[in-house]
Amino acid sequence: MQNLGPIFFARIKAASEVCPENQSTAPEQKTSEWAEKALNFKPSAKQAEVLDAESKYMILCCNRQWGKTTTIAVKALHRAITVENQNIVIISRTKLQAGILIDRACRFAIALGFKIRRALGQRLSLQLPNGSAIFAVAHSMDTSVGNTAHVLIVDEAALVKDEVFSTVSPFVGRMHGRIWLMSTPRRQAGFFCNIWHGKDPRWHKIFSTIEDCPEIDPDFLEMQKALDPIKYRQDFHCEFIQPADRLFDAATIDGMIDSTIDQWQVPQSHELRSK
Repeated sequence: MQNLGPIFFARIKAASEVCPENQSTAPEQKTSEWAEKALNFKPSAKQAEVLDAESKYMILCCNRQWGKTTTIAVKALHRAITVENQNIVIISRTKLQAGILIDRACRFAIALGFKIRRALGQRLSLQLPNGSAIFAVAHSMDTSVGNTAHVLIVDEAALVKDEVFSTVSPFVGRMHGRIWLMSTPRRQAGFFCNIWHGKDPRWHKIFSTIEDCPEIDPDFLEMQKALDPIKYRQDFHCEFIQPADRLFDAATIDGMIDSTIDQWQVPQSHELRSK
């Protein structure tokens, strides 16, 4: 028999353990209620909406310092605890950024009485006794291929490359899984912007700005506004603003498009030359 080593048997031991008894959650209990009772995390109204959303696809567009990392960490941990054998995958512009969310989930898990263990081969991860795991994958079209996920979390989605999102989004296909996107807006392009402004009813959209965060220091906000008014609008009022070096913005281009024209009926250049 092949020598599987101590790592393998450590994982078997972890899987055989039971979750701390106080982690059972009544089916009718909302995630926001669980968070407040079990973690002493008191969500705002918008944060509670994120925690309690049951939609398969959710997109959160919110300001800086809103608490999206903490809120999604709570939501991910709750699902990992209450549903066994879940693969919850996190991707961000950098693996380190994704690791911040995992670190937050680990801190909450410790508060609940769990011992911190890593998923096999995954340094940035949290393995739970019920077989569920939360782990990060690299922002790459190569290293992320082949994973499957019950939940795919895209942190700072406006900074994630379109081609990378196209590579990782199929993770949930076979599992009929969920996709949670969250970000502060950036440019008027990319999958995050397109999904947010799209008409697909399958996406549950949650919008929050600085008006929903009265706890942020108003003096600090005034300083940020004076430093860079455009970035202030982007970071705290969640406006999708085109960079100053672009000739056209998205609204101008959209106004040039006639949606009543069938693009397949427009003569191609080689057809025009032959006439």
